Amino acid sequence: MKAKDIALLCTAAAGAGAAAGIAAANNKTPKEKNPARPDKSASKPHDRSAKKSESAKPVRAEISEICFNTEQPLKTVYSHSGAGVIAVFGEAGRHTVFKADVNGNITSLRCPVGVSGAAAGEDCAVFITPRGGVFVYDDTEKEPVLCALTAPECGAYYEGKFYVFSDSLLYICSPDGEIEKTVSLGAMIEIANGDICDAEDSDSSFTAARVSVKKLIPLGSSGLFAAVTDEGNSYIMHRDEDDFVSFEKTYENIIDVCVFGSFAYYLCRLSTGYGIIKTEIKKRTCETAGKYQLCGEDKVPVKIFSVSCGIGILYSDGAVKFLLPEISSERAREKARKGLSALNASFGDIHARDVFTFGDGCGFVSDGKIFTARTDIG
Repeated sequence: MKAKDIALLCTAAAGAGAAAGIAAANNKTPKEKNPARPDKSASKPHDRSAKKSESAKPVRAEISEICFNTEQPLKTVYSHSGAGVIAVFGEAGRHTVFKADVNGNITSLRCPVGVSGAAAGEDCAVFITPRGGVFVYDDTEKEPVLCALTAPECGAYYEGKFYVFSDSLLYICSPDGEIEKTVSLGAMIEIANGDICDAEDSDSSFTAARVSVKKLIPLGSSGLFAAVTDEGNSYIMHRDEDDFVSFEKTYENIIDVCVFGSFAYYLCRLSTGYGIIKTEIKKRTCETAGKYQLCGEDKVPVKIFSVSCGIGILYSDGAVKFLLPEISSERAREKARKGLSALNASFGDIHARDVFTFGDGCGFVSDGKIFTARTDIG
């Protein structure tokens, strides 16, 4: 791999902004110093000092708690979609549920019994239950709607529609709780460990193989989605204007995926530890742009997410580290480096149980509370 192709990530070191890890910045030829010009430099000492002071303006990260009106302990954070976060408080059967959007608005929601997952939409949320998907609306005068989905497991929201996966089907639903399209995953996704049906079941019946999609995120405005399964396989989901859906297998040993700019970053397992696969998002397809070592087996990354100035990694021990992707503009790159340095400094003493993209910053769960984190750079 050429040196210029390896300049993907560098750790935004707190307080220094120094590149570390996978970077090729050291290969650049040092610039020659300009010859001294005593007349000009001596004539404007004040101007030069003012510019230096302006460039040294510190960048800070602001961390604030999302205040929910409850004294009950936080039980679960179900949804990390662009429409907001669903937080559940209380004990089993006695839940208090809130939806917080990226503008800080908090809505109290009714919660059905037996919830195992949820996805937040603009004006409603879908809760995953054994009976199907229950659509609950921000407008308390509008009654919840039960949508009879078969064994739903995972939900996501994008551009006015809910995408709900079962163990063998994808349902595309409207916010009114109506099923607009049903897609057979078994016919479109390569099933691991055999055929779609297992004829050797003990009671002689046929059992559908499981697909188990655990995450679905849109890849910008390309009309493509990245899907990751519990087994570590990743797929590109193609959806056209008529909601025709197809899947294309991409990688194995995938833990998580996020999007920054025109690239998707897959967190993956390597033979020597863990790494990141960089994929360029194009109009109707994606192309692998590089594969990079992140850490050895001594650290276990469990999640990757994006913020306005880069990407972040959550490790199994609760540590959060931010990385600087390759950015072509020198000005934008320096701006992002300052923002990530501020975030790294702020997260130095934080033990996060979960972390996710929230608006132009990120949200995280720590000590039973939910916080947001943003930098003060525009």
